[in-house]
Amino acid sequence: MAAPARADRRHPADPPHRFRLRRTAAVAVALAVLLAGPAAAAPPDPLRPLLTRARAAVREHPDMWTGASVVRGERVVVVGSPGSLIAGIAAVAGEADRTVSRVWGNHGRGHEGAVVLVPRTEEQAAVLAAPAKVDDLAAVATAGRVIVQPAAFARLTATGRLVVVTHELTHVATAGPRAVPMWLMEGFADYVGYLDSGLPVRTIAAELAADVAAGKAALHNLPGSADFAARPAQAYEEAWLACRYIAVRFGERSLVALYRAASREEIGAALREVLGLTAEGLTREWRSYTREQLAPS
Repeated sequence: MAAPARADRRHPADPPHRFRLRRTAAVAVALAVLLAGPAAAAPPDPLRPLLTRARAAVREHPDMWTGASVVRGERVVVVGSPGSLIAGIAAVAGEADRTVSRVWGNHGRGHEGAVVLVPRTEEQAAVLAAPAKVDDLAAVATAGRVIVQPAAFARLTATGRLVVVTHELTHVATAGPRAVPMWLMEGFADYVGYLDSGLPVRTIAAELAADVAAGKAALHNLPGSADFAARPAQAYEEAWLACRYIAVRFGERSLVALYRAASREEIGAALREVLGLTAEGLTREWRSYTREQLAPS
């Protein structure tokens, strides 16, 4: 999910159950037409897997998508409303996907692209994202989809929108059978998200920089789940700086290799195999790098 700081009804003559069935069918049919692939005689559609996934998503909550638009991007299908917002998200997703592909490559379960769902309200976004939370987030990736929280997303700058969408598409691309440590999962997604932003380190890690300046940043260990819950802004920034440090010292390819190794085996073994470091050694070097990068000028 994206870092919180960077960054949503019956005709009276119809019995309720009959109305729900009729309306659901009507909405599903309308969107099925919008999402339909090419005719059998047409050339293969490269977006067909995404269209199938989008169709399945619509059928789960058909009442949410009355009047929705469907926009096909380069490797993304965006469903929602209004149409202008959907078209804009598809364009941003195209740029974001190119960055993800450049760093991660076209491998893994998310290699064919992503489905982006843009409901009308935060309440609908919460339903679509469950059990993941959308509170204070502009978007969240779950089950191979990106759910946009429209009100929060609308408040972002153009740079913020690109960072958020790139972050979430990174999660889709890197999804694997084994969970990696949270610092690596979120730090890598932020690393890719901020890669082309042009933002200074102290701007991206503003909350952590303030804590360092005030002597409040302990930096004992790489952030875990409890840190992301208790102090999310600082935890995301710590995780980002850990991944940035790995990319700076060992190279971006080594950072990617570490992520791939950690999705196959325990993180300690992955660190030794890819970087030649123990977890304690990485933590010590990350701590020094973070203080150096955030020291008041």
